[in-house]
Amino acid sequence: MQISLIQATVRPRNPWESIDLGFRMVQYWWKPLCLLWLLCLFPIALIIYVPLYKDIVFAGWILWWLKPVFDRLLLHFLGRALFGEALTPWQLWKALPTLLTTTHLLRGLTLERIGIARSFRLPVWQLEQLDHYARSHRLQLLQQKTLNTAHWLTLACLSFEQVIYFSLFGLAYLMMPTTVDLEFKELVFGTTATAPVWVRICHATFGLIALSIAETLYVAGGFALYLNRRTHLEGWDIELAFRRLAERCQR
Repeated sequence: MQISLIQATVRPRNPWESIDLGFRMVQYWWKPLCLLWLLCLFPIALIIYVPLYKDIVFAGWILWWLKPVFDRLLLHFLGRALFGEALTPWQLWKALPTLLTTTHLLRGLTLERIGIARSFRLPVWQLEQLDHYARSHRLQLLQQKTLNTAHWLTLACLSFEQVIYFSLFGLAYLMMPTTVDLEFKELVFGTTATAPVWVRICHATFGLIALSIAETLYVAGGFALYLNRRTHLEGWDIELAFRRLAERCQR
């Protein structure tokens, strides 16, 4: 990381303020992030949902389990964009084989999958490329004074995803024609093979929308927590101040 190229104001923040910075990244780069998400998530979602259209719940669980794959793409984009390198979707697709083989994806899909601080730990796994012993000590150091906030970020994003999901069902129910004889609970829980096809399509679509919004915020918030912790430990703000002072002295 070349700190001098960073696109954000570098200063020590409290953990919640750093999460706000992560959300601001999503707001600033929302167009390329949306394009990336569409080109990566939806082809995989179609491959999963089309054969399993009779069992939407099982298909949704498979997509949920594959979240670490999408997280690595999002983090790869954010890590480059924050330091001035805007990646195209094609460049991200080319980087996908490397991300799948060098970022401990198998562990991310198994032991780390249920980790409640997953978004905060991911940058260490993906960006620092340390061996097992060094990585364990690095995580112990970085997690001090930040781990609880990372836990709350996970719970907040999970709750936000559910709110979006059920809110979309509420909106769909309000917009349904009066000629459709369907109760709200039948719409929300209509995931079986006997449910109408359009209801199962709603479940798949609303699940993808909720996952897309919440997971992007989740990865960005965890990445910002990681950067803030490094700023506290390594004095990035002081280093940048000395660099600016040296440039003025040279002029």
